[in-house]
Amino acid sequence: MNRKLRIETLVFILPALLIIFFFMFLPMLESLNASFHANDGTGSFVGLKNYIGIFKDPAFINLKALLEGKQPFGAMINSLNWILIHLPLSMILGLICALIMIKLPKYKYLRSVIFLGMVIPGVITGVVTQFLFEKSSGMVSNFFGFLGVVSLYKSWFAHADTALLALIFTSVWVWTGYSMIVFLSALTTIPQSFIEAALLDGANSPQIFWFIKLPFLKSSMRTVVVMSIINELTSFDMVYSSTYGGPGGASNVLGLQMYLESFRYTRFGTGAAIATIMTVIAAIPIYINVRNTIRNRG
Repeated sequence: MNRKLRIETLVFILPALLIIFFFMFLPMLESLNASFHANDGTGSFVGLKNYIGIFKDPAFINLKALLEGKQPFGAMINSLNWILIHLPLSMILGLICALIMIKLPKYKYLRSVIFLGMVIPGVITGVVTQFLFEKSSGMVSNFFGFLGVVSLYKSWFAHADTALLALIFTSVWVWTGYSMIVFLSALTTIPQSFIEAALLDGANSPQIFWFIKLPFLKSSMRTVVVMSIINELTSFDMVYSSTYGGPGGASNVLGLQMYLESFRYTRFGTGAAIATIMTVIAAIPIYINVRNTIRNRG
């Protein structure tokens, strides 16, 4: 019976496995293979030359600018800054929205409003973002002007110190909806009896959140972290349509740099090397998440 069950399971998942193999696994192997070959079209094996060249390229990592604290820092540093700012902000805001929405069951349409950013194509988001951060007509820049913050009352995309921040804050708005939906789904699985028992024992709202709700949210938090990091590393469409990495490379990120190397400069080996580095970075939180999931189930 068990053997029959295993065969039936294999038959059902085989089409999905074939799709993953031919459209994901094989292209990844081809990309990895291309990263070890020359950019001149000869296909000659160059080993780690492309990887060494990447880390020497200021467009990838500009250590001098980083030490001086002036953009452009390079695509790698910008992507890491994107993760460090975007991830905690989108998670915290998503969690706050989820905690509010769970108490407002009659206003479910608000969930759609918050989630709206996820269904808007990134190219359109990038174009709209340009208007939001314009000095003359932008809502964001005029808001800071109203508050008297002169340093932020400007066209954000025209200045190296704010161009990347404008993209990150826009991405936070987009991904807050995703975090909210994931956390909201987890909150609905918490048995109401747990909360009622805690209330009878005299627990207050912070204690209920910390000792009852938060443990149920740990798995969801790991999911949000993994998906957010993958999105942040592969950000391309919004950057491409709004700044194209400018001004002067200040908002350049790994996804755009990979595109430029491969399709603008026709250095496919270098582009494949950047893609491999992105894959390795993204694989770290995925591995940690899978390991923790298996450990918790065991």
